[in-house]
Amino acid sequence: MTKLKQKTIKVYEKPEGFEDSLGDYGGAAYDSYCGEPVSWGFKILHHLGEEKWSRLGKFGKLDCIGFPGTWYLVVDELTPERAIKKYGKVTDLELGPRGGFKSVTYGEKKFLSRMLNPNKYD
Repeated sequence: MTKLKQKTIKVYEKPEGFEDSLGDYGGAAYDSYCGEPVSWGFKILHHLGEEKWSRLGKFGKLDCIGFPGTWYLVVDELTPERAIKKYGKVTDLELGPRGGFKSVTYGEKKFLSRMLNPNKYD
């Protein structure tokens, strides 16, 4: 008998008072190389006005993602530590000629997202 590893997915609720202003919780930004989500949150559906915008920012990071840009309330991000748990240890780190980050591979998954650089100084 094979035991399947159960995955725990954390789902966030929409902040109170913003239920009609936000889309469903899901992937917000995806790595441009492997296509895996690197941040999660709620799509902002319409203009909120300055006061509501300021209040919403207290619940997470307000981020314009993609081109043309779409605004999201980002409430969770993939970190190098979480990438190791999900995909495996760093198996490759590609740096440019002057030491700048180019890509990182966790297990078999290659990422170009700078937020997954295991060297925080870059």
